[in-house]
Amino acid sequence: MSIIQDDSEEVRAAQESRPMIELLNAFHQSEDANAMRQFIYWPNGEVDQRNSRRWALTLLGNASVPPPDNYLPIMPVDELSMACVEYVEGPVTHIPVRRWHLGPIDPRFQDMLLDMDLAAYVRSLREELEYRPRGLNAMDRIARKYKAQYASKGTRPRGSVLRPVQLACQNVVIGLAALRHDPMFDGLRVPVYLTCEVPHVATHEANRALAALILCDAFQNGGTMEIRFGDRGMPCRIPPGLARFARTIDVPLGVDDPECISPAEARRLFTAVTPVPDDLRLRLEDLVDRGIINPERACYVLMAGVWTAIELDYVFATSSRTESIMKGGASFDQRGARQAELESCRAAAMLGMLHRLLTNADSAGAAGVRVFEDQTSHVSWNVNEDRGVVVLVADRPFALPWRSTNHKGSGTNSETLICIPRGLPTKSDHATALQLQSEFPDTEVALLVPADMAILVPSDVPTIVCPERLAELDVGIERRLATLRVGRL
Repeated sequence: MSIIQDDSEEVRAAQESRPMIELLNAFHQSEDANAMRQFIYWPNGEVDQRNSRRWALTLLGNASVPPPDNYLPIMPVDELSMACVEYVEGPVTHIPVRRWHLGPIDPRFQDMLLDMDLAAYVRSLREELEYRPRGLNAMDRIARKYKAQYASKGTRPRGSVLRPVQLACQNVVIGLAALRHDPMFDGLRVPVYLTCEVPHVATHEANRALAALILCDAFQNGGTMEIRFGDRGMPCRIPPGLARFARTIDVPLGVDDPECISPAEARRLFTAVTPVPDDLRLRLEDLVDRGIINPERACYVLMAGVWTAIELDYVFATSSRTESIMKGGASFDQRGARQAELESCRAAAMLGMLHRLLTNADSAGAAGVRVFEDQTSHVSWNVNEDRGVVVLVADRPFALPWRSTNHKGSGTNSETLICIPRGLPTKSDHATALQLQSEFPDTEVALLVPADMAILVPSDVPTIVCPERLAELDVGIERRLATLRVGRL
């Protein structure tokens, strides 16, 4: 039966496929293209007309990195990038749309997908532009009311109160939304959702970030993770920008109901919008498969900043109490379990502080203006589960911070560090540090301990000292664990 069904689908796809020139001609004759006439690059325009393909091709030819010769410009994305399609010979069923930047940009972010189909892309843009004035007016009303009732008084409302949120990058607003928990269906209500593309932000990053923020709020409020758009009396379809982004990451939304994101779709979207390193993703998948944690809780922990990726990776790799830690930790009367969890969390917290310090590439005291945004180094890591040791590798040499007086390292800049984070270091940990130092004589090795534990470490053990004391670490850990007690179980 399945073979017959597959054959019929192949036949139907072959019948629907047409030469690309026919699809492009059909697109230019469509109602959506005519409604967006002022933005479309038309093939029959003169070179001096700003909405002609010849004018756009001239701009592409002068780009910092010119696109391939078979790229055709369709319409502008912003003042420094264009939506393009790749012209191919032979029949096709759909035409993917890509974004080409005219100025210099990191190669990783060049030529990214805007949408999987040209007709769907232009149709969604038309809907988005038609809705934007009404959405901005609604956001203005909501923001004014929220300021008068809560912000001006310095208070924060409950989750059921309508709240405005704003995303900005380098003082440029890239996303606006209003949201609240709706008890009528035990999910999140999003009356307003607005995003835009800007030259200095990666493609669909506004949609990814705003979707992550909305999903974190849905999780924190403890509902079913269902998300509905529009007001109760005036529901609306899933926002066009969010739908475009979802198509590019192959997460269909609104399959059963075009006006909402179902709980199952929300979980898949949450996983897709959460950046997770490969090793951590494998550990997370294993924990999810064994039923120890659910994926939306791990995504919330990362996106809300409760634990960073390296901290969570260390806890997953070294602690047998992962399930309890992810739900807020053991109670105070379970002393043994709580101490075991605290020790794992202390090591993870110190490791996270060290990682943030190594990734910070800002040079204080340098000549000129200090720019904080985007000034970071890339520091990857690998956790050894058996030894509880972390190997940190940077993309540029770094000076080892927090050196103690007994540190026996090289004293020069390095790109690799073997770190043994311990809140309460033992003789076994001292021996591990010395053994690793003998095994890897050309690599920095250090036992990472709290400020008030350094005195207990023998002078021959290579040590770096976290500036926080044990009690200060515990206070911060308790604050994180308390955050995890208010979400969904």
